[in-house]
Amino acid sequence: MLPASLLVERVVLKQDGAPGLAGWVADRKGSCGTVVLLHGRGSNKRAMVPGAKLLFETGYSVMLFDLSGHGESDGNVRGFGYAERQDASRILAFARQRFAGHKVAAVGSSLGAAAFVFAAPQQHADAYVLEQLYATLRETTALRAPLAMLRDVQATVLLAQMPMRLGFGAADVRTVDYIGTIDRPILLLAGSADPFIDRTQTLALKDAADAELVWFDGARHVDLYGFDEQSYRDRVVPFLEKNLCRTEVN
Repeated sequence: MLPASLLVERVVLKQDGAPGLAGWVADRKGSCGTVVLLHGRGSNKRAMVPGAKLLFETGYSVMLFDLSGHGESDGNVRGFGYAERQDASRILAFARQRFAGHKVAAVGSSLGAAAFVFAAPQQHADAYVLEQLYATLRETTALRAPLAMLRDVQATVLLAQMPMRLGFGAADVRTVDYIGTIDRPILLLAGSADPFIDRTQTLALKDAADAELVWFDGARHVDLYGFDEQSYRDRVVPFLEKNLCRTEVN
């Protein structure tokens, strides 16, 4: 079902040997840029509608997509963003084609944020808003482990299965190693009480990318737009205006 609050066109990206990716496109006539939004693990494009509506009303065309194995898209959930980098690359390429001449921003939450970062060597955006991004899979897996005293051991056991099951290992899944190679403006959004991404990880990402960072005080691993709409609006809207639409005058 299409969202009632945002007039969109349904699209499906098809490619031989790759899952079909389902998305919604809202074309804002006269817009100065396009924003692509990707959701977190276990969610889908519908979760990004409120933020997309804000950005559409601000003056941007927007695209929302389901990653592989989520929502209406084909494929399996493989997680972590490393496998989904192919999805993000295809979606950004489609945005460039659909809105030729536009600058394109990538707005991703958790899994979606990681997918954009890992996709950057293949297909980059002109600006990034990355919400609840982890630094390394090992660190965030340890924080998710149920027994606090044995978190490192549990993470090691769980992650040891990855190469056999997925074809890549935890050593590959380090956004902190990729984010510093993105030579585009980056805005990091993080919850100060996120149980899965601690302050150390977030600061490591900030330092690696020389990125702007906004803390949402008291927020756990939740939708930060829903947690504090005004703070989100106050920081994200000016960031996108500066990096997508503003023309510098010498």
